[in-house]
Amino acid sequence: MKHTRITSLLALMLAVVMMLTLVGCGDKAEDSAKDTDSKKTTVTTTTTTTANNEGDGTTTGTEADGTTTGTEADGTTTGTEAPTTGAADPFGTQATAKPTKKPTTTTTTSKAIPTGTESIFKKVPEKLKGQKIKMMVWWDVGQSEKDEVAFFKEQTGITVAVETATMDKYQSTLSGKIMAGNPPQIAAIISEWYPQPITRGLMQPIKVTGWDYSNKEDDIYALGLMDQFSYKGEHYGIALKGSNMSTYEVMFFNKDILKANGVKEDPYQLWKKGQWNWDTCLQIALQCTDAKKEKYGLTNISQFFWMLSAGQDFVISDINGLQNNIKNPKLLDAWNHAWDMIYTHKVIPQNFSQQKELFYAEQVAMFGVGSYFMQAESSHNNYVPQNAKFDWGVVPFPSPAGMSPVAACEGTVWGFPTKVSGDKLQAAMWYLRYNLDDTHYGERDFYSKEECWEVMGWMSNQKVQSYNSVGVVCYGGKYNAWSIQYSVIDEATTKAAVKTNLDKWYAELDANIETIENEL
Repeated sequence: MKHTRITSLLALMLAVVMMLTLVGCGDKAEDSAKDTDSKKTTVTTTTTTTANNEGDGTTTGTEADGTTTGTEADGTTTGTEAPTTGAADPFGTQATAKPTKKPTTTTTTSKAIPTGTESIFKKVPEKLKGQKIKMMVWWDVGQSEKDEVAFFKEQTGITVAVETATMDKYQSTLSGKIMAGNPPQIAAIISEWYPQPITRGLMQPIKVTGWDYSNKEDDIYALGLMDQFSYKGEHYGIALKGSNMSTYEVMFFNKDILKANGVKEDPYQLWKKGQWNWDTCLQIALQCTDAKKEKYGLTNISQFFWMLSAGQDFVISDINGLQNNIKNPKLLDAWNHAWDMIYTHKVIPQNFSQQKELFYAEQVAMFGVGSYFMQAESSHNNYVPQNAKFDWGVVPFPSPAGMSPVAACEGTVWGFPTKVSGDKLQAAMWYLRYNLDDTHYGERDFYSKEECWEVMGWMSNQKVQSYNSVGVVCYGGKYNAWSIQYSVIDEATTKAAVKTNLDKWYAELDANIETIENEL
């Protein structure tokens, strides 16, 4: 799909339609909502940065529409300038080392500059000094992120203000700002929203930047993830490898429980040998399960992790558009496996509402959850690093044995809303290059253990499967993010019912896909 410039009257009409028709997904359960977003930041009314999101949809917005706007002059370009061509490419200036370990820093008279960031500042065009841009988020921002934005301004002369909207109003707020001719220069698309920001004309293709992200020599782009947020081959968002903006699914494990149950090789040791998969995960889980004592081998926040780790989703985006994948045999295999883990092997407790509590209480040996749990800095007091009274390790969520690993995630990409152009667009590109590259976290202990950097770095270089079908499932507001999982797992009294329940969704997804494509 290609967006073209339209007259002011048509733009106004389109914006009004978008405001009237925007419908978001239904509420998620608390834990999964927290697992949706991994970059949590502060929200201020002047300058800020980003860090991993709490994902619970709460913000500090005080306006009637749920937004808090920065106090900087907006200066947004809304003219009809041609797309920038031949622009300096902030994303291609340096191949970024993936975070297999905590990044190193270079000491300056001002402060320590991470080695992967220093050359970025040197190449920001002088003409962009003094630009003021805005980034729209849906979370609260902390002091360390404020410091990062202040440092970016110190090094480049570009001021970044943050606007925030509640998660459920993010798209409608963005639409309203576009309609008013005052869009932020940077906005997000998350799995839960895709493809609504595209179908409703809120985001423009990233090619308007004039930036060639396809340069394989740079090897910094998470193209596999970006492809999943594209539509018919057109990209609408940017992601960098190693960025913690997306939530990857990982598996924590209690080393003490594994040792007590005679497990000879823990998940980390198996992973390092290339032997960490569904089968070895099950073997360890069986070894640590004693139902009579209410001790279990495994629990995880969401059963769709198995589907994603097999490289499957209910809907797949390809060059031809959105494809209904509900009858793919590999997808059925993944959901059969999820059912077996609960009801056949009985290594997962059926009390799905107490996953993390059971892990903290040392009743469960392994715990599948989002990568944000690895962070050392967090306002949540229920993250593993803060609460665990035992020795723990972490590995990527396992994939099926015999296939290449897939990094399961709930993805996020960042792009440029409709009407953003000119120097504002170029300044936004440079800030994304800085903000999405987590080498600038090198001066502080961003993750709880050194191995967390290693796990994130490894997952960033694997094939990625994001849970993007949720936006299609929710389209129109009839269902929420948990509707399929509940019907497939909770309502499946027999294993045969798993396929029956999946098949029931085929027509529903087809109808939503048709509605979406008709909007285009």
